Amino acid sequence: MKRFFGLKEEHYGDTSFDDGHGHENTGRIQLLLVVGFVIAAIAISSLLSSTNRAPRIISEEEFAPLVTTLIVQPETRRIEIEGTGAVRSQVAVQLVPQVRGRVNAINPALRPGGSFSKDDVLFHIEDDDYKLAVERLRAEVASARTALKLEQAEGAAASREWEEINPTEPVPDLVARRPQTNDRRAALSAARANLGVAQLDLDRTAFSLPFNGRIVSSDIDLGQYLTAGQSYGSVYSLDGLEVPVPLADRDLKWLQPLTEVEVVVHSSYLGLDQVVPATASRVAAELDAQTRFATVLVSLNIPGNTDQPLTSLVPGVFVTVAFLGAELDDVFVIPTAAVQENGKLWVIVDGRLAEARPEVVQSGSTITLVRGLEPGSEILTSGLSGAIEGMAVRTNTTQSPAPSTE
Repeated sequence: MKRFFGLKEEHYGDTSFDDGHGHENTGRIQLLLVVGFVIAAIAISSLLSSTNRAPRIISEEEFAPLVTTLIVQPETRRIEIEGTGAVRSQVAVQLVPQVRGRVNAINPALRPGGSFSKDDVLFHIEDDDYKLAVERLRAEVASARTALKLEQAEGAAASREWEEINPTEPVPDLVARRPQTNDRRAALSAARANLGVAQLDLDRTAFSLPFNGRIVSSDIDLGQYLTAGQSYGSVYSLDGLEVPVPLADRDLKWLQPLTEVEVVVHSSYLGLDQVVPATASRVAAELDAQTRFATVLVSLNIPGNTDQPLTSLVPGVFVTVAFLGAELDDVFVIPTAAVQENGKLWVIVDGRLAEARPEVVQSGSTITLVRGLEPGSEILTSGLSGAIEGMAVRTNTTQSPAPSTE
């Protein structure tokens, strides 16, 4: 055991000798690391001081988005409501002759698409038979008139004889031939009526219509035999053209009464820009079952001259209708695109967004009329995503147009 312990002591003695050299090497390495760290710190510090750049604080204005605004002023504005519809004819009038016969003359306009004026003869039926009937009935009228005069003369002669024989007694009706005279007078009236019917039939051989119109269809041609009471085509009246315009009740309320509303119809069919005055004649008796809109029926005021027919205003043409209603005072005209949900507007106050909820008087496709803003209010007109109350903005401002004096 002692030997063992002796060996052990020698071992430890050797170990302590070796550790002295290790500590010396470690110290040198640590010294080198410290010196290198100090040198690196000095170099970095020198580099930072040489750039001479200080951190900059960005102002809020540099983050503020640039927006477009409009300064608005109160003005007097006439309510204008725009609608659309298709031209249609109120009724289709059938070409129905009232007398029979063969066609011996025809108007060149009696073709689909043709135009005609009031009382123009569209076709003519052979009238020889009707002229003969008129002559015959004129003779019957003359005969009945002569018979009446003879009866009246005989009655007068009989009455004088009676008065000579019975001066104190009244002349009996039979003696004065009053019943016979009345019968002759009735016969004359009947003959005149028959002559009137024959003359009317003769006049009806020249077929015309009491309005300006256009031909939709026609099955009539020269030499054709026509039967009375049968339809041979259809036409429509220019005075009967109208445009049904659906309107919401919020718009219709500004058009009361209809008699005071000015209406203008715009058409661009076939490239022909045309403006036609019109009249808001009535409102349909029922609302549309699907849209719940009311239909305002607009009558077109088309001139009677058909030398240059209004080809751009035929049934089926799509038109724009402008209704001009009452004038309103102290309203602000703003772009419809500036109105947010629920009628909200963004107003710029001291460079920041502020919420405003004016009264929306009338909203159109391009402009909206409101009340309740301060004169000179600056409203946001451009789109701004993520807009919130108090948000800073930079503005590109325009002035609203000068109020109309019309």
